[in-house]
Amino acid sequence: MKIISNFIGTEFIQQILKENADLMYDNIWRSNLGWQEEIVSPSGVVLIRSLAPSHIDLLTEAMRRHGLIQADQKIELDAQAYVWHRLSYIPWHSDKDSDDEVRFAATLYLNSEWNEDWGGLFLYKKDGGIRAEAPAHDKLVFNDQNFPHATTILSVDAPYRHSVQLFWKVKS
Repeated sequence: MKIISNFIGTEFIQQILKENADLMYDNIWRSNLGWQEEIVSPSGVVLIRSLAPSHIDLLTEAMRRHGLIQADQKIELDAQAYVWHRLSYIPWHSDKDSDDEVRFAATLYLNSEWNEDWGGLFLYKKDGGIRAEAPAHDKLVFNDQNFPHATTILSVDAPYRHSVQLFWKVKS
């Protein structure tokens, strides 16, 4: 697990948050209802929208800058904005499909403030224990070893939790 603070910068984050607000009532959102049954569970709603190619380019540059991908490495990146509603969470799972040779996943947290009592913590199993990472502005959690992971449920008084989810494969 790699944790990177100050991953991409406030300007990018503010742009995504503004787009989320501006597009909230547009017909571009999907939800977690389309996820695999074992991941949906009885979770609250998570809204999902794809990011523009220009955003994907900026994310790819940041990934290179932080050494998550090599300068000469070509990747296939899927990046999506998520808006987590109250009572939403993800149960324990793995992001690697059975047919994936190399697939990576990361979460970028966007909220400028987050109270740990609101939930939304990233949990992962490592060395026989369960570890946690609290959401923090411009923090990236990169699950480089495909550890089993989950998120804790958002409390009923939590604001929306905004994140960017990144999934990528190295192209051969």
